[in-house]
Amino acid sequence: MAIPTVQFAKAVLDRNEAILFAALDGLDADELARQPGLDSNPIGWLMWHLTRVQDNHLSAMEESEHVWLRDRWHERFGRGDDASDRGRGHTSDEVRDFRSPGVDVLLAYYKAVRGRTDAFLETVSDEDLDRQVPNVTGDGTVPMRVRLEMTLVDNIQHSGQIAYLRGLLKGKGWFAS
Repeated sequence: MAIPTVQFAKAVLDRNEAILFAALDGLDADELARQPGLDSNPIGWLMWHLTRVQDNHLSAMEESEHVWLRDRWHERFGRGDDASDRGRGHTSDEVRDFRSPGVDVLLAYYKAVRGRTDAFLETVSDEDLDRQVPNVTGDGTVPMRVRLEMTLVDNIQHSGQIAYLRGLLKGKGWFAS
């Protein structure tokens, strides 16, 4: 028996989230901001970006306002109210200038977006995934399934980066397999 796409997507997000939360556990402000190289993204920026991207994809699929703006998360992060501010195209200087809030705020924003993602996915059928939604690049439309796939890939990719950086900072043994 095939697993419905939406159920599969939620299961992927759940497994990925467990790794992500473990990687963030106990990190302080210096660790969130540390870059292994001048052109590298630090953990705090990656977590913000991962969440902003999921928020952006969800808003396109749901045709609604970003949680970032609706719930005024941009204020808690000390950033402007530009919905396009999600890290895409940030220069190395912009990444270095990013000031991450603590893990508690990063996770609270993530949980707000993830909660909205789960609620939305509860309403989506496999047939709905063929509905056209705005393309991430702003030119034309794509089937909703493409935006959902992009959400999963982005989450996995950036969570892996965060986990790798956690290992660089703390060494092995931080994640019980």
